[in-house]
Amino acid sequence: MRKGKEIGTDRRADMVKHPLFGETKLVWQCNSASLFQHLAMTLTMVLSLAAQAQSELPRLADAAPDTYVVERGDTLWDISALFLNEPWRWPELWSVNPDVRDPNLIYPGDTLYLRWKDGKPGVYLSSSDRNIGTSDVVRLSPKLRSEPLAAAIPALPREAIDPFIARHRFITQFDLEAMPRIISGYRGRLISGMGDRVYAVGAFTDDQRQFDVVRPAREISHPETGETLGTLLSSVGRVVLSKRASADDEANQFDVLASSEELRVGDVLLPVEDRQLVAQFSPKVPTVDLDPGFMLPLEVGAKHIGALDVVATTYGEVDDVDVGTLLSITKVGEPVRDSISGKRYTVPSENAGTMMLFAVYDRASFGLVLSANQPLSVEDRLVKP
Repeated sequence: MRKGKEIGTDRRADMVKHPLFGETKLVWQCNSASLFQHLAMTLTMVLSLAAQAQSELPRLADAAPDTYVVERGDTLWDISALFLNEPWRWPELWSVNPDVRDPNLIYPGDTLYLRWKDGKPGVYLSSSDRNIGTSDVVRLSPKLRSEPLAAAIPALPREAIDPFIARHRFITQFDLEAMPRIISGYRGRLISGMGDRVYAVGAFTDDQRQFDVVRPAREISHPETGETLGTLLSSVGRVVLSKRASADDEANQFDVLASSEELRVGDVLLPVEDRQLVAQFSPKVPTVDLDPGFMLPLEVGAKHIGALDVVATTYGEVDDVDVGTLLSITKVGEPVRDSISGKRYTVPSENAGTMMLFAVYDRASFGLVLSANQPLSVEDRLVKP
């Protein structure tokens, strides 16, 4: 045997010649302690990878039911929150079920079953009988019949989002003096309504005839830097141009087509936008790291926020967020004082709720608080889930 060189401190490679065949082989020699150490490291890595794969599965809620019957007024978010700690992962929970081809089409009366398959949790659907009557035989007669069409439950509470989008706008730069605005009502009136006539000044192009009447509702500013992020405008009516000004010192005449509030002197005219509502929101976790953000209530002076409230945030397109982005709401830990040493400590932050952005602009956005496990306030922070 020809002794080889040392490999590390616990292994050696030797060249060994077979006594009968004369074949020379390379033989590795390791001590037993090193061998067991390497085996233990390999086993630890395997278990670590298995645990990581397990953590990637949707986490079931502690009180997840075995079955649930869908009720009228439910949303996919509400139902998913019953089964999952992370409700936005509902597509993963239903992806193992071929019967639920589209989890967005679930109807009141359907029964959902929680089952495990191949080590993965899944929700399975048992559709309700949406036909009227219990018999398979249907007698036809020449008379008019009607039956209501079952409507699939929505993914999110649209009644809190759609009216806000329809009645508000957000602009980055608001300069009242440079914007078209009402200067008077008919015969000098300060307040006008539907069917009245108003007069406005400003630049109007030839192809513009109908305008939304808006007024500032809230200036959105960053609570730490004080930087103005934009102005939220509230729509109060709609007018149509009835007589265009023939000189620079003459006002334009408008007729009021609709009004949700009284129109006032100083209200701004903006061209009607063909704004289409998002047909289906798709909640998703941000793909980039985010600095902590802030919530801003829409009511001036408001301090408290609750579930299904619409709020402004300090995130915008510059932060790589878009419609559907989910954010966690955290309570900032209050400093506490050790009564023995007198030293002050900071308590870790805790999760207090979840929010989804439904309208995103350059440096600000608007979101809906989907859930809150405790009262929320403007001092709370927004972070990546």
